[in-house]
Amino acid sequence: MSDNKSYCGYPFQHQYVHMSGSIRLCCATMENATDKKGNRLHMNNDSLQKAWNSDYMKNVRLAMKNGDVLDACSKCIAQEERGYGSMRCTTNKKNNLNNLAPDGSINHPHSMELHFGNVCNLKCKMCGQDYSNQVGKEILEIGEKDTDFLQWVREQSGNVNNWTNDLSVEYTWFKNEKVKKQLMDYVSKHITILTIIGGEPTIIPEFYELLNYCYEQDTLKNKDITIVTNLTNTNPRMIKWLSKMEQWTIWASIDGIGEITEYIRYPSNFSKVVENLKFYKSMSEKYENGRIVFSPAVQLLNIHQLDDMLKFFIEFSDNKWGWRYNVSWLSQVWYPRICNYDIAPKEYRHEVANKLELSEPYLSNYEGIKHFYRKQIENLRTDFLDKNTEKNLQNAFIRYNDTQDKHRKGKTWRQLLPDLESALTKSLS
Repeated sequence: MSDNKSYCGYPFQHQYVHMSGSIRLCCATMENATDKKGNRLHMNNDSLQKAWNSDYMKNVRLAMKNGDVLDACSKCIAQEERGYGSMRCTTNKKNNLNNLAPDGSINHPHSMELHFGNVCNLKCKMCGQDYSNQVGKEILEIGEKDTDFLQWVREQSGNVNNWTNDLSVEYTWFKNEKVKKQLMDYVSKHITILTIIGGEPTIIPEFYELLNYCYEQDTLKNKDITIVTNLTNTNPRMIKWLSKMEQWTIWASIDGIGEITEYIRYPSNFSKVVENLKFYKSMSEKYENGRIVFSPAVQLLNIHQLDDMLKFFIEFSDNKWGWRYNVSWLSQVWYPRICNYDIAPKEYRHEVANKLELSEPYLSNYEGIKHFYRKQIENLRTDFLDKNTEKNLQNAFIRYNDTQDKHRKGKTWRQLLPDLESALTKSLS
């Protein structure tokens, strides 16, 4: 099934709860599941079971069975065409069509990706207010003095900022006691593979409430739980819960070494991130039930460091590469577009490709790295954008980051990436 672009295992086994409370196919699509009237299915109004076998989901499954390629799947298909992995690829090892009823319905999902809102402690460069309430707050703060910038950000949605123009949005649907109880009961009864995302899950109380509920129901032992975290916070309660879980994964969002990751994931502290990473390593080895997956958001601001990041991860793992320590598929950030390294001048992209190539013989010894690392090098050497688009996005990159850097008053992208600054200046002159 993996060669069939119409098929994805997610609609047959996986449910996705967006931070807004909307219910979607997966995290790779912007498309909401809807009812017969076209209204989005939402946690406040619709049960997860109703959503799972809604007409929308049944039609998706039947379309895939018939070989139809869905618009909702465009991101995964585009990633695969660039040689990257995708969410779709992670599920296509199993053919679920035999479990499909004639009307497109199927039994309960066994996996779920659950966002507990967008409360976060960071303002990441590639993030939007949907994923971090801090991002929108900062843009509004800047806009109090620079209304032109605020209007420009709203007009440039998708290029400089994701995902909604409601900059003050803060999602709290899961604080409704009735909704929360139904959610926890559903997860406890039906979900065995659970991915928890925020915002930042470790600072959200409801994350711990869910763990406690499953523990009280004696279902925590049956779950494989992934926690996507920026590693800036290690709540003392994690010690208790990591020891009680049957199996857990820390999806470690680290986007550079030293000042680069501090710049991208502002205002993180790299030393603190490493300290917390060591904590999870010690817990994994003590209880032998956990693993760490390094997941850098590959982008223009850190592509020059991709080799150094991977070497850092390998060294951190004590060369125990495999199940306990591994890396994600290294797909680059697609949105906002100013984060995508496709926009960089050809000269800069080729220089970075040459640097990365020097480390390829060493990194090719590690499963999970070889293929995707090669693809990054190949894509750096490929021109994907026309000149007008490239220059427009370069100008947008400069305006957004210069304005944000002035507000933050820390080290700027120009100070951290002088070679990129020089290349952009030359390109736009």
